[in-house]
Parts: sequence; structure tokens; C-alpha cells
Amino acid sequence: MHRIAVDTLGGDAPPAMLVAGALDAVAGEPSVALTFFGAAPTLAAQVASPRHEVVDAPRQLLLEDPLRATLRGALDSSMRAAVAAVAAGDADAVVSPGSTGALMALSRHLIGMLPGATRPAIVKALAGEGGRSFRLLDLGANIGAGPAQLHEFARMGAAAAKGAGVAAPAVGLLNIGSELHKGPATVRSAAALLTADAAVDYAGFVEPDGMFAAGPDVVVADGFAGNIALKTAEGAARLACRTLTRALRGGGLDEGQRCRLQQACDAYDPQGHNGALLLGLAGVVVKSHGKADRRGFASAVRQASSALAKRLVARVSDQL
Repeated sequence: MHRIAVDTLGGDAPPAMLVAGALDAVAGEPSVALTFFGAAPTLAAQVASPRHEVVDAPRQLLLEDPLRATLRGALDSSMRAAVAAVAAGDADAVVSPGSTGALMALSRHLIGMLPGATRPAIVKALAGEGGRSFRLLDLGANIGAGPAQLHEFARMGAAAAKGAGVAAPAVGLLNIGSELHKGPATVRSAAALLTADAAVDYAGFVEPDGMFAAGPDVVVADGFAGNIALKTAEGAARLACRTLTRALRGGGLDEGQRCRLQQACDAYDPQGHNGALLLGLAGVVVKSHGKADRRGFASAVRQASSALAKRLVARVSDQL
């Protein structure tokens, strides 16, 4: 049985909503158990199944908390307790809606990195055209990344794609144009490393709009560019959903048209695709968006469960 540590503090949603979402995620998976970290008196009544546990860790990690004190354990928090459970072998994965920086630092400090990995990279699967999906990394863990690090991200991203069933994932580098002379020197140097690596199916540069068309299976960027690309895409998806919602509420549409519009809206709803993995760590760590609702948090917990079932950490380790 796999056990997932769930941090219930740090997001905008009340802990009860996050607990409900996590329970939704594993309702049909008897081989997955949950351990909830938060204010035990308020969570215990919600967690009725003996399969799941509640650990009293009522203090939320605050943005103003000194990182050094947090890493040393001088400041207790639900996030630290949840990550420590994975490090101690009491859980196999952790999901948290708290600070990305703190989660990454605590995970590196307590769980550690895989041999050959220098820093974690945040990866997320995004929906593309025609039902295809692709993986984008890094999404903000590393604001600046050199050529060697981008090369490392490409290998880890390819491993994640293979774990999702892509036999030979094509890998592209995010750039402002497809021409070889375009972009900063760092990206062009990374392209040379990927071209020379027989273990990576390098597909060249990819422009941001091309990610969602018939682009590569993995798109690699440094954390600054990747985070901007993700948030721009999420904003555009929310705008499209609002536009579709207005159309659904308007008149003149038959039931079939309404159904197709609703399906299109659901396909690009960020809540339905919430959760991003931190690759390169020696354990499964999933960052949930702080604004995730019940459905969104369920998506993040499902990602953790899927990563365990597909032995993602071992796959990344082999690729490195």
C-alpha cells in the first residue's frame, strides 16, 4: 500500500475542503492511504476510514518564517511534518498547497536529491490540441538555469513522459523562434548539448504558441520563462472558460452544442489539471496551487498516486 502525506495548511481553501478533495482522489483506490497534517481536532471527524490517519501539526508555515529556522526544525509546521514523513519512510509521497520555495527547500533538505540531479525542476502536464498532452518544465523552481541544467531538465522531463506512456518522447527547448540563431546563448548552448545526446530525442526550438499545437512531448525552459509561459496559458484558459460560460448561459444553443462547449471548457480548466511534480528529488513531491478548490486538490493527490504507481522516481533516476 502506498501512503501519501497531505499538508492541509497553506492554501486559500479551508482545510476541510482540501481533505474532502484528497479523499475524493483515493475513493476508488483501496491501495492508497492518506495521512493528513493539520489541526487534528478539526480534521479527525472528516477522516472516518481507519485506512487514513491524522497527525496534529496545527501550525501553518508562513511566508515570513525564516527559512534557516524552518530547515533546522526550530519552527514546526504542517508542511515540514508532511515532508519529514516521506524522509522517514512513513509516507511515500507528499502533496502541499503551501509556498513553492519552502516546499522545494524542505524537500531538498529532508528527502534529498537523486544521484546526478543538481536541483529540482517543477513539471506539469498541459492539454494540447486534439487531446494530446505535453509536459512543461521548469515552472519556477530555478529562475536562472545554465545549459547543463536545461540538459538535465530535458532528461528528467523525458523520463516523466515515458512514465505517462510516451515511448519515445520528443523534447523541445522553449525559445522566441525556431531558427538556430534565435534566443539567448544559454538556450543555444543547451541545444548543442541536447543535439549531441543520443538518449534524448531532441526536436529543436519551440515557440510558446507552438506548445499547444503539434509540438514536442516535453518542453524545457528555465524557471523564469517556464513560469511566465504557464501563467499566461492559465490566464488565457480562464478567459476562454469565462467566454464559453457566457455562451452556455445564452440562448440559441441546442443541447449538443452546449455539451461540446462544456467539454471544451472542462478540458482547459486549470482546476482539472492542478498539481505539479518536483522532479529530481529522491521522493514524490507534488505542489498544489494555493488557490485549488476541492476538485483541484483531488487532481494534485491523483498526480502523487499516479507517480507512485508508475515508479516515476526510479524512472527519473535511471534517465539521469
